[in-house]
Amino acid sequence: EDYSGDLIYFQGHASPGAYARAFLEARLCEEQLEHFRQELAEGGGLPSYPHPQGLPDFWPFPTVSMGLGPIMAIYQARFMKYLENRGLKPPNGGRVWAFLGDGECDEPETLGAIDLAVREELDNLIFVVNCNLQRLDGPVRGNSKIIQELERIFRGSGWNVLKVLWGSEWDAIFEKDTDGLLVKVLGEAVDGEYQKLTVESGEYIRNWFASKDPRLLELIKDLSDVQLQKIKRGGHDPQKVFAAYNNAVNTKDAPSVILAKTVKGYGLGESGEGKNITHVQKKLNEDELRAFRSRFGISISDEEVAYAPFYKPAEDSPPAKYLQEKRKDLGGYLPKREVVAEPITAPKDSFFKEFHLGHNRPVSTTMGFVRILSELLRDKDLGKFIVPGKQHRRLTTAL
Repeated sequence: EDYSGDLIYFQGHASPGAYARAFLEARLCEEQLEHFRQELAEGGGLPSYPHPQGLPDFWPFPTVSMGLGPIMAIYQARFMKYLENRGLKPPNGGRVWAFLGDGECDEPETLGAIDLAVREELDNLIFVVNCNLQRLDGPVRGNSKIIQELERIFRGSGWNVLKVLWGSEWDAIFEKDTDGLLVKVLGEAVDGEYQKLTVESGEYIRNWFASKDPRLLELIKDLSDVQLQKIKRGGHDPQKVFAAYNNAVNTKDAPSVILAKTVKGYGLGESGEGKNITHVQKKLNEDELRAFRSRFGISISDEEVAYAPFYKPAEDSPPAKYLQEKRKDLGGYLPKREVVAEPITAPKDSFFKEFHLGHNRPVSTTMGFVRILSELLRDKDLGKFIVPGKQHRRLTTAL
């Protein structure tokens, strides 16, 4: 009750994941899922990307075209600080989170205002960059390293930079790396190599380490080929992600960015995990569906798999109850758009009388607009919300 709540700018391409979770929580029905990308369907469908116009109680913000989410998050966080500093919002917390992709960082809007976030000390702002090293049709930086590039950019601007690269299974291996050899080899490997390692066998991975330095084999000798193939990257390890989030929310006087290393298409297995085709992979065949079902322990029979049914546990099952209880403990569902502000009373018709009547001599747009602002500033209800400045000058120019 004493916390104002967080605002989230979801990565546009992550919308199916948010819809899937909302279905598990009984917030969306099968008919809505069937009409994904069919907003004009009978009964209404789900928009491709986050947008409150189609789902006014669901998506808080529109975040596509790519890059709009990150830059809007910066200005949203700045605006919240502005409201608090002028007594228009109680200083009861509330952070702005922006989830974005590493390829999305090439959009000029994504990084165009990050210096502003530092200058304004926006410690209520957190970027989470999903670094799966891949864009639409291949690696983001095939022969380079996008994570190091982004680290350099954000750290140079003054952000608190947190890298979540390796899962917990790596901890014991790094402890044995007393000479820093493993850290050196992994730090020098380029993104194209990592994407290759993602789709290859454990035997290939072992031979890759041997080709870099035979001494590395001693560090991984206790891991089977299957373990080497399945060992997680940091962005898929809840403990590592939690640690990064905990650091970010407790950082003062600076924004934070979490660079989370992941695998594109994580969970798809042979049908698309870490492959160049993953971005455009729309359907799985029956064998691929069966493998996916088995990997995540979903209660769908072999006969049902062919029909690819929507699945969720029964409402009275332990998993469903747990999900609902935790969302209640955390203050409600996400994403969710709530409008709690009281509507502002519009000026009476008499306010506009002089503007409707016109003037006995030509008046410039700027003069007319300044006259309106002057009257608004005197209004006892609206005056405190009017802030003259450069933006108004630009607006009159546009008019």
